[in-house]
Amino acid sequence: MSDFQLVSETEEDTVETGRALGEVLSVGDAVLLYGEMGAGKTCMTRGIALGAECEVSARSPTFIILAEYPGRVRIFHCDLYRIIGPAEIHELALDETIDQGALVVEWPENGAGALPEDALEVRIKMEPSSGVRKISMTGCGPKSRSLLDRFTRSAKVTEKR
Repeated sequence: MSDFQLVSETEEDTVETGRALGEVLSVGDAVLLYGEMGAGKTCMTRGIALGAECEVSARSPTFIILAEYPGRVRIFHCDLYRIIGPAEIHELALDETIDQGALVVEWPENGAGALPEDALEVRIKMEPSSGVRKISMTGCGPKSRSLLDRFTRSAKVTEKR
């Protein structure tokens, strides 16, 4: 597994980090976004969609569960906050979406066992008093390690431990 860590001091920093990730995203990539409510998962997704040159701005798909954003790479944005178990996830046919674009999942812990194993895990922890976010990224397989490598080589972000 590969690891990369950085600090985002503002919401705009989080969007820009997502944009840098979206610029190197390709079909078949999966990004799993972990973090408490308000940590910045949707901000990160908005940036990913910008970087992938999507025509529509990403927003929280909480009530529709899965949103699709056409662009240089088609982004499938999935919010599993309201999902009860893996059976509901199988109905979404996420394995088919990853063949057509990149998958970005918020609240992936609710889909344990039903999501791609080879995924870039992004964990966002926000300091409530300052709003500073600590972002860690882990590649959990060859494809996601390649994505993380492309991100770290091209990104204008600095690793912080």
